[in-house]
This record gives sequence, C-alpha cells and structure tokens, in this order.
Amino acid sequence: MRTALSGDDWRPGFAKRAPNFDAVCAQARAWRWQAGVSVARIAAAVLKGTPTLTVQQRMTLLLYVEHLNQDRLEQDVATVWPGTSLIADYLGCTESNARAHRRGLEAAGFMVRDYTRANRPAGVEAYDLAPLVARLDELEAADLAVREAAQARRAAYSEPVVFNERTTARAPRFTHLEQSHQNASSSVREKDAPSARHQSDQRRTTPAEHSHDRKSSGQRRSIGAASAICSPEGASGFSSAFSEGSASAEMVRQELRAAFQVSPRIAALVGPAAVADPASVTPADLARVAAGVDELLPERERNNDQTFAWALKRHGVRAVAMLAIAIEDPDVRSPCKYFGRMASYEPKGAPDLRLNFARVLKAKGDIPPPEPPAALMAAPGVDDPVWQKIDEPLRRLVREGAYGSWFSRVGFHGIDDGVLTLSTLSQIAADRIKRDYVDAILHAAEVGEVFVDRVIVTLRKDRR
Repeated sequence: MRTALSGDDWRPGFAKRAPNFDAVCAQARAWRWQAGVSVARIAAAVLKGTPTLTVQQRMTLLLYVEHLNQDRLEQDVATVWPGTSLIADYLGCTESNARAHRRGLEAAGFMVRDYTRANRPAGVEAYDLAPLVARLDELEAADLAVREAAQARRAAYSEPVVFNERTTARAPRFTHLEQSHQNASSSVREKDAPSARHQSDQRRTTPAEHSHDRKSSGQRRSIGAASAICSPEGASGFSSAFSEGSASAEMVRQELRAAFQVSPRIAALVGPAAVADPASVTPADLARVAAGVDELLPERERNNDQTFAWALKRHGVRAVAMLAIAIEDPDVRSPCKYFGRMASYEPKGAPDLRLNFARVLKAKGDIPPPEPPAALMAAPGVDDPVWQKIDEPLRRLVREGAYGSWFSRVGFHGIDDGVLTLSTLSQIAADRIKRDYVDAILHAAEVGEVFVDRVIVTLRKDRR
C-alpha cells in the first residue's frame, strides 16, 4: 500500500484523512493472513461484533467484505474495488450517503483507502480491509461478550423465587408470561387494609362506621382462604357472579354448564350438585379443581396452580370455563399457554366462550338441546280496560305485521288530561310510532270512546 505523507496543509482536490490514519495504515502493513481466517468468518464478525457501528455503516462494511477473495486473502491482499455507485445501489441510498458511511468506517479504523504519493486514490477505487481483518479477534471478543451477557440474564431469570405466602421449596425453573404477575402480588388482606397516610387516619373506627363502610363499598373483610377466590367485581364472593337479572350472570351459567358437559374430569371434581346447578358452585368445589390443575394441564414444570389462582382472582368462577376450553378444545395446541392467555384478559374484556363450547360439543357429536328462551315480562298496563278499548280498534287499523313489530311490547301508563303515555323497549319502535301511527292511535281512541288529545311515547328498561 502506498501512502503520501500526512499533511496538515490540506488543499482542495486532495483527500481528507481521519486523525487515526497513520495508526490504521501501520496496522494494515503489519497484518498477515493466518490459517482459519475466511471471508465467512470475517462477515460473521462484522455482523455480530460491531455494536458501535450504525446499521447503515455495518451494511456498508458487509458489502465491502463480500467483495473479498479467499485466494487473494491468503496472499496477504485484502483490497477490494467496488464503485461508490454500486454500493449506493445495494444500500438504496444516494452516492453522497454511501461516501459518508465509508468515511465513518475509515474514521472507525475498519478500512483505509489506498492512496498514491500524490495523495490521490490508487486505481479506480481501491479500499484496503486489512485493518478490519487485523481486528478480527477484537470483533469476536465483542460478540462473545454479548453472548455472555445474554446467558447471565437467562441465569438470573431461572433463579428460584421465594414467595412470602408459600412455605414449600420449589426447584429453579423458568417463569412464563402467564405466571409473571405472581412475583409482585400481595395477599387480599393487604389489598383490603391499606395503611393510613397520616396519624389522624389511624384512629379506631366505631362498629357503626364499619357497618356503613361495608354497605357503601360492597367489600367484605372476612379472613380465610375463600376471600382470595372471588368474582371480577372484587371480593364479593360468588353471589355477585350469579346475581339475578344480569345478562353476564346468565352467560356465566351457560359457560359453566357447557364446561361441565365438555370436560367430565372437571365435572367429577366439582360434584353432581354443581353440575346440576352451576350457580351453586362453592369455594370448596373450586379448591378441588385447583388441587387437580396439575393433573388436568400438561407441562407440570409450569406454575399451573398459580395461574389458576390468578385466574380465579381476576375472573371468578369463569376460570373453570377457561380451564375446560383450554384442555378440551382440539384446536388448542398448547393448553398451558392458552389458559395463561385467557387468564391475562381484563375482567371485563374476557371473550364469551359459549361459541367455543358449542364448537367443541359439535365436534364431539354431542350437541346440547337449545335452551328455552327467558320468559319475557308482560308490558305494563296491557290488561288495563282503558287500553283494551283503544287496542282492539287499533289492531284493525294497523296491519298485522306492523302491529307485531311496533306494538307487541307497548306499555300503557294511563291518560292524564287527554295525554296518552305509552312506552316501548327500543328507540326505533318509539320513533316509528311517533312518525307513522299517532293518527291511528287517536282514531282508535275515538272509536273506543276514550278522550285522547296527544300521544307521548317513552322508553323503558327491559326487565326479565
């Protein structure tokens, strides 16, 4: 390699050099090929042993390494001649950007341009990668340091974690996403009884205040294992999950009924009483399911029991349905991962599993009979004699199909000074009656000899 003297009196037309130019040139002159050094080994070292370079600089250096020749390398020649335009095309950038990346590599001491005595580039465009090959051990050492750091992190993950609520020893093992919540969890009693911030807040409350707090907050402060197993709404036991008049409660009942039908193993754990009436599931039933989780789920090295306990705290008795679909659905490849994913849902965002159970039952050839629809509560006032006088001629005035669509659930709330008040269950029905059938109602009232001057249609809540 021929180089000119380093000149501080740089003039236009001459190439600028990095401050470490002389040291890089000396390193390149001293380099000699050693057995075992190949183009593939150099490329791997560049890819994994240059964390200080940017992605663009690393890609540029890899393109230059790609032009090395193994035969010439064994002859102590590490010079390549790719054009700037070619490198720019490979990188998908402009030539000025490619030159900027190359200058960064020269400043970092990975390559040097072959200059003539006139301080001009030798040949068309000659780049000597001898400094890079001379630093091969340094790059491989950087790669090894990254690997050792990753191994140290994995070793830290596998260290045993001692929970303050468990007294049995547990062998070191990997923790997974679905069990990570246990590392920072605390007991329900700690959640229910936060420490007071100020001394004035630590005064002893009276029994009346305790009773008022329990009624206003809806939380119970009983001590025992059952307090940790609760519904998603909080420590409210199992009654809130099956509260009457709740659509979500009916969904939970149907899910549990299907879960017991799909999974005979879970049905055997909860007992015949819970199978017959899912609303009668008790903490003792769930304790038996929790004790048998390791038998139900594969991969016993996972914290399956902790996952089930966490699912109970977040979703209440729905955790049983999630467990059943995880172990019985043939489309689930990893029951443990699937159950952990279901448990990680927010309590209000867990999916409806009834369709999943219906698909599993259909695949097994055991299709349950359709459940009878919930009994609809009669509309208020339909048996009132005054409304009967209006309703009979109204049926003759309105077509049968239209009457069934808009008047079948109409409620009668009386007549006050000629103002007839009706109610419907949907805004659509109310709007349609106001728009198309007010005249028919007034005419029917006239036929029934009931004085009606104006009609008001309101909305009411559906009570089943």
